[in-house]
Amino acid sequence: MSRLVREEELPGIGRRYSIDCDYGAVLTIVVHNSGRRDIYFVPPDSEMPVTVAMNDEQAKVAGAILTGGLSPPAAITEIEQVVDDLAIEWYTLSPGSPGTGQTIEELHIRSATGINVMTILRGHAVIHGPRDSERLEPGDRLIVAGRHSSMPAFRRLVVGD
Repeated sequence: MSRLVREEELPGIGRRYSIDCDYGAVLTIVVHNSGRRDIYFVPPDSEMPVTVAMNDEQAKVAGAILTGGLSPPAAITEIEQVVDDLAIEWYTLSPGSPGTGQTIEELHIRSATGINVMTILRGHAVIHGPRDSERLEPGDRLIVAGRHSSMPAFRRLVVGD
């Protein structure tokens, strides 16, 4: 665990993670054994926390938002402006996506579309520069790069329309 996070076992409850934020604020997340997450934010110069409770699915969505998993970070938009014809896109595979269950090699992604799969986000795992033998799974978040004009062919081949 990062030195920025204090982790503590809460017997019979779950685990508590605390982060010291800017200006003396503290963010605490309690992950219950049941899957529920409670978030406590204590503003600077206060002892009264603001609280939010989330179920497992809501917590995953919030985590994806915080880590840039639902939308590319602004830095990627800036890169697209600097490198005129370069497109960097993020796609999520569903169980029914044409590429689900196939390897990058079996799909001939690069030769068929000109698109490169740069990274696969799979659950908590990050696969940078995946091998051609990497089999794509439902829920995989693909970060791909190539020409803007090549993205529709990639979507049809791998993601589905």
